[in-house]
Amino acid sequence: MSFFRDNILKIVIMFAVVIVLTIIFSFMFTSKKSISDSYEKMELQLKEAAINYVNSNKRLLPKEEGAVKRVNLDSLVNAKEIKQLYAVEDSNIACTGYVNIVMKDKEYLYKPYVKCGKYYETLTVSQYIKSNEDIVLENDGLYNMNGKFVYRGENPNNNILLGEKLYKIIEITENNELKLISTVSYDDDVVWDDRYNGEKDENVGINDYSKSRIKDTLEEAYKSDFFTNSDREKIVKHDLCIGKRSLNDHSIDGTAECSIIEKDQYIGLIQLNEYMRASIDQKCQSTQNPECENYNYLYNVSRYMRTLNGVLENTYQIYRIDYGVSYATYASNSFTVYPVIYLDKDVLYKKGDGTLDNPYVIR
Repeated sequence: MSFFRDNILKIVIMFAVVIVLTIIFSFMFTSKKSISDSYEKMELQLKEAAINYVNSNKRLLPKEEGAVKRVNLDSLVNAKEIKQLYAVEDSNIACTGYVNIVMKDKEYLYKPYVKCGKYYETLTVSQYIKSNEDIVLENDGLYNMNGKFVYRGENPNNNILLGEKLYKIIEITENNELKLISTVSYDDDVVWDDRYNGEKDENVGINDYSKSRIKDTLEEAYKSDFFTNSDREKIVKHDLCIGKRSLNDHSIDGTAECSIIEKDQYIGLIQLNEYMRASIDQKCQSTQNPECENYNYLYNVSRYMRTLNGVLENTYQIYRIDYGVSYATYASNSFTVYPVIYLDKDVLYKKGDGTLDNPYVIR
């Protein structure tokens, strides 16, 4: 007798089990996706109801840039703009909700939030990360550093998509904004500054960020097609640490960088100390330690970066990072720009776990 004839019953049973399990898992995945889609549709209904409601109640709109007004679900139900919402899994569970209306660049953005008992709650990306990712004290991951949640290590699962471009999350700020650096360069032939410098009697640039060419370039980048309109809706202004550092200062605590602030900027560059801070090599204790390239996700973005920060001792040099070590270089030397931006704290989570194969997706 052949092996097949002797074991035909077992083979048939095993085949049937595989088919049944495949059907079950497929059903579970489809059901879960259907429920998720239903809640997203619920949020969209809430948003559309709020738009209709304020069109008849203009006084509810925010009047100043950055101002926020809120419209509650109860108000929309009472105004007959929407019916009461209930949990998808249990129609006896009434949902609560609201829509935040934000004025940004003279436009109104509507951000809906829904909570349906234990079944569903609209989460921002920062809320999702803090709820689902462990805070670590060693190895790759998310560190709590004086109220900021900072990603460190070689592969700390900090990947996020903005549109079609991949970014790395540098940190979650104290007020839950997401600081990101693009893994895609904006331009590979940019100067920090190339003005005439009287100290050197040459066009080697002036290392004052607030009046620099790079500031102008980054402002142009924000308006360019590098970012879509949808991207710009999610990017918020933030203060940049543009302080100059002494050539003798090798610290990585950020004190020098943040001694001078450039307020309300949409785009910046990496701070010098942030590059070193991302490394978890114990020998990375100074801006002069080559070990700072080790176990450092920023090293994987680029081996060469320019920073926001100039040299304190002169008016013509800024700091660059080559293979984890800081060097002073003429502001006029060209380089590749990797934009650093901040995402609104209210940017909503859609899916993903931050890995390279499954980055966070926002909506």
